[in-house]
Amino acid sequence: MPVKRLAATAIAAATTLAIGPGLLSAPAAASTVSPVFERYIGGPGHAGLYAWGMATLRDGTILVGDYWNYRVLRFNADGTPVGTGVFIKNNGNGATQYYAPYGLGQDPTTGEVYLADTDKYQIDVYSETGTYLRSWGAKGTGPGKFLYPSRVVVNSEGTVYTADTWDHNIVISDRNGNEIKQFGGFGVKDGQIKSPHGLALDANDNLYVVDTGNWRVSVFDKNGTFLRKFGTKGSGPGRFAGDMRGIAVNKTKGWVYVVDGEGNKISKFTLDGTFINKWGSEGHGTGQFADGGREATVDAKGNLWVADMPNYRMQKFGPNGGFLSAYPNPPQPPPTGGFNAPRGVDVNPADGAVAVSDTYNWRIQTFTNAGAFVDTWGERGRGNYEFNYARLLKYSPANQNIVIVDTDNGRVKAYAKDGTFLWSTGSAGTGLGQFKNPQGLGIGKDGTIYVADSNNRRIQVVSKDGAAQRTFGTIDQLGFPRDVAVDPVDGTLWVSDMTKRRVTHWKTDGTFLGALPVPIGTADTQLNAPFGIAADAERLYIADTASHKVKIFTKNGAFVTLFGSRGTGKGKFIQPDGVALYNGRLFVAEEGTERVSVWNLNIK
Repeated sequence: MPVKRLAATAIAAATTLAIGPGLLSAPAAASTVSPVFERYIGGPGHAGLYAWGMATLRDGTILVGDYWNYRVLRFNADGTPVGTGVFIKNNGNGATQYYAPYGLGQDPTTGEVYLADTDKYQIDVYSETGTYLRSWGAKGTGPGKFLYPSRVVVNSEGTVYTADTWDHNIVISDRNGNEIKQFGGFGVKDGQIKSPHGLALDANDNLYVVDTGNWRVSVFDKNGTFLRKFGTKGSGPGRFAGDMRGIAVNKTKGWVYVVDGEGNKISKFTLDGTFINKWGSEGHGTGQFADGGREATVDAKGNLWVADMPNYRMQKFGPNGGFLSAYPNPPQPPPTGGFNAPRGVDVNPADGAVAVSDTYNWRIQTFTNAGAFVDTWGERGRGNYEFNYARLLKYSPANQNIVIVDTDNGRVKAYAKDGTFLWSTGSAGTGLGQFKNPQGLGIGKDGTIYVADSNNRRIQVVSKDGAAQRTFGTIDQLGFPRDVAVDPVDGTLWVSDMTKRRVTHWKTDGTFLGALPVPIGTADTQLNAPFGIAADAERLYIADTASHKVKIFTKNGAFVTLFGSRGTGKGKFIQPDGVALYNGRLFVAEEGTERVSVWNLNIK
């Protein structure tokens, strides 16, 4: 690809972004770069089943949302697939498509199937045979909008109830999505809820809501009037450890089953909340759960089915908790060397080893520089060797440790290059040593770690041993920082910012040096959604994720060249995320095409 250049002064004149003195002192490019695709590392590698949502249909068959395979499967009550097993496979960005299936429910009168389309902020409706019918909803608060519609059920009159987890309420609508009312609201009082995560109906159409943030179940009548509650925080009978996700009601017997995710247990109650028994533990054996179960459903014989996503299966129990079977058996975990939406990649500067965060498989994988698989560790959870959607990672130049942002756990973790756990720091929150959705990081020559604390809109500084030291950045300067590159020349920091759609420049003491003078937009010479960023002595390499390209600029903001375009063929990307420089090559983690591509930069 030929080199393309624009004068830095012309770029600066075309933008209103702030320019700091640090930008103007950066050296002009003295060499050329002509990227050429060289090879791939890895490729798609999914588990056989990522079980999440569950529902029992009128004919007694069982639906399960195969979350990260983007489909809904259908099984007979004995666990055998109905036909090919695929009930709905309709993922995509189109108006009649979903992104990933979440909660599932069925209208007992019409047989229509309802899908909580969380990432598109809507409810989708399919026929009883799996044909798309209609959708409603949009992002936001107020009538007709959702922030996180996670569960959906329909009562005998066709009234639809949707749990909007992040808006802390229940939305009542008719079958066409016309909103009737909302109830709940954030709080601890009777009738208020925090982060509802499960819905179920009894034979009288009373609604049972998993009130996760209050460690209880709240019960309402069909109009949303509060009736009663049961459960509290704890480990004893009738108590919940937390992260409660699923609930199911045996309408014939009058029993309620609650999935206690953090406790890795199922608790059984009467309809009035009297505790009966509980079962389950953490693990991978029969009757055990890894990071807890998800949704649950009661079949026509009164057996309880529970989605056990991190164990890549669903489990079936008798009415009193006796283990009956698991499907598939044995489970089909993701193959080594394959990826499911990888976000981060880095290369050990000492030996060229490659580390990749295999985000949706909740693990880290390492390879030789040539791409041969070496090792893997991790699973879904909260422990030292467990992750909750880790994003970017970096090798430390000080000690070759692999440092990882464990995003949804709000932590930063470090491992030796052989995968041995070293330390973990952080928790969810806003204080020093706490993180909200951290996405990326950069590491200085002395091992100091600079974390993109994304939803806190700041950079947090952590020592090479994991001690939180300080933070910097304001909401005017940072919108959603994604990644941090340490400049190899002067040790300053370059931060990609997804929502402000720019790259900013900082001293390590937190002094703001300005923004890279590059216009915002979708053109080749502009930035639209910068994610991963890397720096060499002369240039910045930026994964412009939404444009499906990697763009190269000088440190003064002059456009140099780009490579890639949307597609699956050689030299194309779908959502490039993390990037890493090594030995004149750029390694790119491709989220959508689930591989790492290697590009020879041909620097001359």
